[in-house]
Amino acid sequence: MIQIACIPSRMLLVYLTLYFLFPVFFWTNRYFKFFVMYCLLVLAISILIQRPLMLIFVQPAYLPNWGTNNFFGYSEIINTALDINIAAIIPLGHHIFKRVEVLKKSNKKLNQEKILLKENSLTPTLDVKVEKTIHKVLLTDILFIESQRNNIRIKLAKTELIARHNISTMENLLPKNTFIRVHRSFIINHGKVSSFSPTKIEIDDVSIPVGRKYKEVIKELLGYN
Repeated sequence: MIQIACIPSRMLLVYLTLYFLFPVFFWTNRYFKFFVMYCLLVLAISILIQRPLMLIFVQPAYLPNWGTNNFFGYSEIINTALDINIAAIIPLGHHIFKRVEVLKKSNKKLNQEKILLKENSLTPTLDVKVEKTIHKVLLTDILFIESQRNNIRIKLAKTELIARHNISTMENLLPKNTFIRVHRSFIINHGKVSSFSPTKIEIDDVSIPVGRKYKEVIKELLGYN
């Protein structure tokens, strides 16, 4: 009967904690406020609900010679608070455990989505104006760029474009970690190099000369020993 009389207090503590204290304080990272509010809630339930039940119903009927009849007895209130708190720890702990598992799964899913987005993200492009048309050229499709007087030739995997651009301006537009200036007239995509030496580079069966001023830089970047 003592345990049955404790059920309303324990249920109230659990439900108020789950549906009020957790959402308002704990899940918003206000842990100290959660702790303070939880202690106040346990104290309030102990004094307003559990102590009256014990003094009016349980103690006269089942424990006539037990303890004290002092409603605000310090030790009695503490014992009552500990009793309902210990019973609430299991469901509250289970709720926290479930929430942590959900967060772990959510974080795992987010990480997988980030990886997928990264893998499927659009490849950077270069806008190239040929006469009156703007071509969006995938950087991964560019084999090399050659200067031809006032124009440049952009050699792609399956075709080529002739555009009215300056090769030095084009060099500044391209990512330095992928495209290398090897000659005053050539910029190459070093991921497309099939073979190289200090004097020439082969890309798609095209031999590209290495300028004297670029030789040492090219040797270092391409790992020529």
